Amino acid sequence: MDFVTNHFDSPVLFIEELKDILERKGAYDSPVSQVNAFLSLMVHYQEEFMDESGQDLVYCCYNLFDSDVFHRNTEVVMRSVIDRAIESSYDKDMWITYHVLLHAGKESPRIYRWMFRNEFFSKLKGQIQHQEGTRMQLIAIALMYEMCRIQTLKASDLALADETFLNYLLDLVEHTRTDDAELLNYGAIKLLLVFNEQYMLHTSSRPHNIQSGTKFAYSGNPLLTVLIDRLGRSVTFGENLIFMLNRAEETALQMLILKVLYLLFTSPSLYEFFYTNDLHVLVDVVIRELWDLPEEEESLRHAYLRVMGPLLTNTQLKRATYKRAEIVRLLRELGGGDLDSTLRRQLQEQQLREQLLEQQRALGAKFTYRDRESSSSPSVRWTSDRSGCSSPALSAEVEKKRGMGRSRLSMVECSSDSLMVPGQEEQAESLRQHLEFQQEHVSSPTDESPLQIEVPTIEFKYDRQPDNNISRSSQRAASPTTQRLVERVLREWLDNEMKNGAGTTGHGLSVRGVTDGHPTEAAHGRIAIPVAQ
Repeated sequence: MDFVTNHFDSPVLFIEELKDILERKGAYDSPVSQVNAFLSLMVHYQEEFMDESGQDLVYCCYNLFDSDVFHRNTEVVMRSVIDRAIESSYDKDMWITYHVLLHAGKESPRIYRWMFRNEFFSKLKGQIQHQEGTRMQLIAIALMYEMCRIQTLKASDLALADETFLNYLLDLVEHTRTDDAELLNYGAIKLLLVFNEQYMLHTSSRPHNIQSGTKFAYSGNPLLTVLIDRLGRSVTFGENLIFMLNRAEETALQMLILKVLYLLFTSPSLYEFFYTNDLHVLVDVVIRELWDLPEEEESLRHAYLRVMGPLLTNTQLKRATYKRAEIVRLLRELGGGDLDSTLRRQLQEQQLREQLLEQQRALGAKFTYRDRESSSSPSVRWTSDRSGCSSPALSAEVEKKRGMGRSRLSMVECSSDSLMVPGQEEQAESLRQHLEFQQEHVSSPTDESPLQIEVPTIEFKYDRQPDNNISRSSQRAASPTTQRLVERVLREWLDNEMKNGAGTTGHGLSVRGVTDGHPTEAAHGRIAIPVAQ
């Protein structure tokens, strides 16, 4: 040991001794031996004077970071702590050194780069797999996540995150779903997310022309391969992804989650990875975030829009769109005042149809006592297309966050007039009167024949000359990229409704071929979410 064993009557005396070690100048051969004495004293007395919450440990770590010996010799000191963490086989010693490394890296991310060595990565992997249920497993997961998040791994290092390890982490997520403490469950999910980011980085950096005999550590994305093999056995992973997105405040974590969601919604074998009710909750989260994101969060807004497209067109939602009217209002607002005029006209016609059909349904609706009781109850009612699916907790989380005053949905007008092309008020009113006239002459909703409404073809002429009399102060100023993404989502979504008969009305609306003069991303295949730098 690098210190003289003492007896301390109280935690206060113990803390004072730790501070004295850091302040003794000239009493040690080197800064490394001085810091080692500090760490050894913490290791020896951790059970006696450090509480289980970890607050005392964090306090001691920051005493070290604030000391002169640390400031003057940061790299030398931290590299010695890294060596100590790699070489030690004593759990109590590793518990202290791992926490020092974790908190030092949060203060200075470059330290995470220093500590990434293949032998340390292998050691952490072994502790995660073989020390299940111990405190060392949790700290090892947290340290590995931070190390992988801050830098691009070499192919040889990433090879350690093989399918066996991914399967273990996914099993860990399932086994800990009922644990009161969420740290281990969410920690394992975050580690899977950052591995996915690393796979994307390596896939995007591969040369197009691969020389014969060249081998990579993996082919494709191992996480997707494992999830396909585990269909139906990774339910908690999917549910908690949405939980974490709903709670996430960090932009980096939201981006990691959105990238995995995008890959799930664009991989045909995983289109229906989520239960329908969970998709409904995800739609609520996406709507809320797109309304609430500040102007400077442009990249995050684009990521949400890129996920929204395949979410609406590839999953179970393509057969029955959830919160359709709110999505239309949201995309209209995000698209700004220059949203494609043809698209705006078709959206207006569709919204008028929906309003009249909803009125017709309301007139013919027959409620039982149970229906009336359920409609007035605050409890959540679920309808699922897959047995065993019940996620009221997810909905409760979204409603809780929505009630904190962040959502602006209530501030947006629901009138279809806001979709109107400038100068087309008379044509829109003519369409409304025609539909109302037909509504008075359609068969009663109690009849067996289905409701049929014919819509006349009305030519909407649009003069692109600016109208100074029309105020657009309420319209959002959309960047060119945001506008293109919004229009792409609308076209694909509404065109999908035409093919699948989805939507509120059951009548599809095709916007195929509608362009606004901007080059679309459809010609280049999927929309790629850029990886974090």
